Amino acid sequence: MRIGMLGIRGIPANFGGSETAVEEIGARLVERGHHVTVYCRKHRDPLGGQEFYKGMRRIVLPSLNTLNFDLLSHTFLALVDMARRQFDVVHFHGVGNALLFPMFKLTGRGAKSLLIVDGPDWQRPKWGRAARLAFRASFPAAARFADEIISDNVQVQELFRTAYARETALVGYGADLNLPVTRKALAHYGLAPNQYILQVAALVPDKGVHTLVEAYEKLETEMPLVIVGDTPYMSEYKARLQSTQDSRIHFLGYLYGNAYRELLANCYLYIHPLLVDGTSPALLQAMAYGCCIIGSDLPEMDGTLADAGPRFPKGDAAALRAQMAQLLAQPAQVTQYKQKARQRIIDHFSWERVTDAYEALSSQMIAPQRQVPLRESL
Repeated sequence: MRIGMLGIRGIPANFGGSETAVEEIGARLVERGHHVTVYCRKHRDPLGGQEFYKGMRRIVLPSLNTLNFDLLSHTFLALVDMARRQFDVVHFHGVGNALLFPMFKLTGRGAKSLLIVDGPDWQRPKWGRAARLAFRASFPAAARFADEIISDNVQVQELFRTAYARETALVGYGADLNLPVTRKALAHYGLAPNQYILQVAALVPDKGVHTLVEAYEKLETEMPLVIVGDTPYMSEYKARLQSTQDSRIHFLGYLYGNAYRELLANCYLYIHPLLVDGTSPALLQAMAYGCCIIGSDLPEMDGTLADAGPRFPKGDAAALRAQMAQLLAQPAQVTQYKQKARQRIIDHFSWERVTDAYEALSSQMIAPQRQVPLRESL
């Protein structure tokens, strides 16, 4: 199959979970003999226009580099570019792309659309009023125009079913079980194994970084708090976070590859305080590396963390602080949670299984008469 992928910032993954998913799934589809093209944004291009990466073709296009217009402006240019190419299926990551599906019908040259949706984006605090209205409009547009939709959690699947009478496939993300064997990044940042608390997240309000910072500032511990992630947007929010007077808090910015993996695999606690979530690839990877995770009580966490870690009411810094204090005093309980988290990934999540589902859905759309019913198996 000839498969296009867009709606992300690009590959190699250098921003968030959707980029990681495209890199992991796309590379595996290439290994299986498919032709994969990924549309990348010029302002997030670490390879300087390099054409191929892990066997995937990269098409680098500009965009309006602002929070509210980055996605749609880039998707618009990608759809213009598609008018001179030929794809069988195009994977659109992010429900906001659905607003441009009428255009895709004109420029896609008969290609089918597979839309991946991770949540009701209008609930995310980082968006302005206009963006939230656009995201609300994107859900009925998706239900009407998308050839196939993937919901990455049960809550999104039920939203499409009840609000728009649209059935969707349920496919989450995967995680890598191969633990890093080096600790160079820990030495570089002056960290000791199992002696720091970690969050990996973009510095935007819906990730709940402010909740964690507020909780930690009054926590009695010598363990530092390490926050991996950044954002090119929301500068006021980022400035407020980094204005903390607590010298134990360290903002490391973006980290990828071995450095990111080493920090993840060696933390004492991993905090996931999100206010809005889907199936978080960062959370799944933390579980795969056997992290002890404290998560907010979002319904989406039922399908990922389940009983492999404690929860706290979202946005409640005092409750989060109490959970951290309790586990700092109970290392045996921490060890049990670490074992349960890794085992849950072994039992339920893998990138190979996720790729199987994406491949089968794509194949089914272009040759439905030769395919067996799929949705029941996902």
